[in-house]
Amino acid sequence: MIFSQISRKILLKPNIKNTCKMSIFVQKLNPLTGNNDWVIQNEEYDYHQEVARSAFADMLHDTERNQLYENALISAINEIHSRGKKAKVLDIGTGTGLLSMMAARNGADSIVACEAFKPMSECAVKVIESNGFKDKINVIPKRSTDLSVGPEGDLKEKCNILVTEVFDTELIGEGALSTFSHAHKHLLENDCIVVPESATVYAQVVECPLAQNWNKLKDFYNDDLEILLKIPDLIKTCPGSSAVHDIQLSQLPLSSFNSIVPPIPVLRFDWSGKTPFVFTRSTIQSLKAVSHGKAQMVFMWWDLQMDIEGKHILSCAPYWAHPKSKEKITVDIPWRDHWIQAIYYFPEEVRVEKDQEIHLISCHDEYSLWFNLRTDLKLTDIHYLNPICECGLHVAFSRTRIGQINDMKRNKKYLRLFENHIDKNSVLLFLSEGFYYGLVAAKLGAKHLYFLETNILSKRVLESIIKFNNINNVTILKSIDDLKLIDLKDVTVIFGEPYFTSSILPWDNLLFFYLSDNVRTLLNREVEIYPRKCLIKGMAVKFDHLHKIRAPLISCEGFLMKHFDDLILESSNISDDNVEAQPLWEYPCIAVSDEITLAEVNLANGGNINLESTHTFSIQNGLSCNGVTFWVEWCIDGSPKSTISTGPVHPVSVGKSVEWDKYTRQGVYLLPSSTLENINCRFCIDLNEGSIKFKFL
Repeated sequence: MIFSQISRKILLKPNIKNTCKMSIFVQKLNPLTGNNDWVIQNEEYDYHQEVARSAFADMLHDTERNQLYENALISAINEIHSRGKKAKVLDIGTGTGLLSMMAARNGADSIVACEAFKPMSECAVKVIESNGFKDKINVIPKRSTDLSVGPEGDLKEKCNILVTEVFDTELIGEGALSTFSHAHKHLLENDCIVVPESATVYAQVVECPLAQNWNKLKDFYNDDLEILLKIPDLIKTCPGSSAVHDIQLSQLPLSSFNSIVPPIPVLRFDWSGKTPFVFTRSTIQSLKAVSHGKAQMVFMWWDLQMDIEGKHILSCAPYWAHPKSKEKITVDIPWRDHWIQAIYYFPEEVRVEKDQEIHLISCHDEYSLWFNLRTDLKLTDIHYLNPICECGLHVAFSRTRIGQINDMKRNKKYLRLFENHIDKNSVLLFLSEGFYYGLVAAKLGAKHLYFLETNILSKRVLESIIKFNNINNVTILKSIDDLKLIDLKDVTVIFGEPYFTSSILPWDNLLFFYLSDNVRTLLNREVEIYPRKCLIKGMAVKFDHLHKIRAPLISCEGFLMKHFDDLILESSNISDDNVEAQPLWEYPCIAVSDEITLAEVNLANGGNINLESTHTFSIQNGLSCNGVTFWVEWCIDGSPKSTISTGPVHPVSVGKSVEWDKYTRQGVYLLPSSTLENINCRFCIDLNEGSIKFKFL
């Protein structure tokens, strides 16, 4: 990040229209200018942002999940009643109160629901009351670990049914182990029933060059496959980050990976309390490879056994391993964004042959998982350790960015630029972060290179590549102030990828315009600036599923959810921009309008950029629309072949599926409901103020 971010808040006078509310000045990083701007925000902005991003709605749109929970609750309540006991239900992390209301309508005798997130506990009380269960459900605004049991406690007596959903993509990342362990020790009877009863983690060992692009930095080649830049062994062999890479695996083409070991169960978690809870564990499974190749990673997912008899299973598997696919059931595989699949990269690639015996190591602590693979059993403690990045690359950049650096189609366009516009007299100033490919210019004979590299870890990677390739004509500038220390009159070319770690949306990388414009007066008039133009584009689409993350519930499994919808809508209006960043390649959609250009920014000329325009996305052929997508195209030197798009990778046809760039996130506006009508958008851009706004009319 080019400028440090400072967070300070100053209270302003109460709003005259609502004296209960205060506004505050907050210093917030502006990604377009790199400056910390003072902006006015609602005093409860952080609160509303947390509510808006809570993802409760996405989960409640998951019909299969909801119904499996209810079926398991019915079984548990009937079982407790068959024992001649009252069904006393504890709902941990109740959210909207949905599971508690399911228990109530299916005969539970008493229900205590706890929810530590205050806005949701208050919302649950309203939802429960509006559905007629006020007298049956007691909502406690506490963490389960803070609940007390006894005549004067939160629970008058221990419960005999626990229902909870405290899982994430990694299964245990939200503290499931400690939650269940504490509940069994302090809140539940010994012969209680738990919904869900257990969980199983599955792993599939694969070779997947596409995914490995997100993990390992590769050497840089030219069209003739000649190595232009070598990556140091320290970076190539770095174990990388153990952090989970959550991803919609079903969107990976089957042709993109080679299965070394088919999906197998590797870890089981018993939530029932019948076995002791283990917070740190490692297992080894000796297996035979079903194909030869490089074992690079595991694809991971999990399932839940919802009831004690195992009749109801909730699976998070991708489509090729999903039970419904195996049973040839024709219904669609349930879509989820709250529980998706994950990739865990091995610390090192292991080449294996078909039928070779290999040993998969699966590990977890209280909150996370990690994996390793060996071809022998002469193991040391290091093979059980959580891998840690040693090179800095995996800490400096997201996995998406590492994939972008490895994207050879993109890099070849930069290479053609260098070949066409660089000679022995060229002095280049790079205003980007992590643009290691720029070092190729030195290999092609440029006189000198200046890199503005303010990210300390990225700078360390850059220095190691320079040293490893014996490049001597490079100067690294660690801050914008260092530009004052060089004679910019010598610079003949300013180049930006552009990429900056502070960027979230594609057009945030217009920070390049701001930086280049600021130094323009110090430059030689004949200096060339690349890229030359930036086009901001948009297109209306119909998503298969992504719209569900913002769609109102109205009702859920027969329960009214108006209070919840109102809460999310209010918080979203206060805290959210109407256009958000999403990796759209993971979310299938079809185009329902032509793409249009909202703005064209001339990067070469600089100057004031301040315009406002209104655009209409014409929905064609009677198609319905539930979203509008936005992206950026960087026109490097004016040639169409040199344009780099952060949006569709192929020309778009209305009514056809869109294939999106896998190495960037696009902008998306999700409509509250589908529409057949045209969509009008007012677009405002002011690069002097660092402001880009979308308003949908």
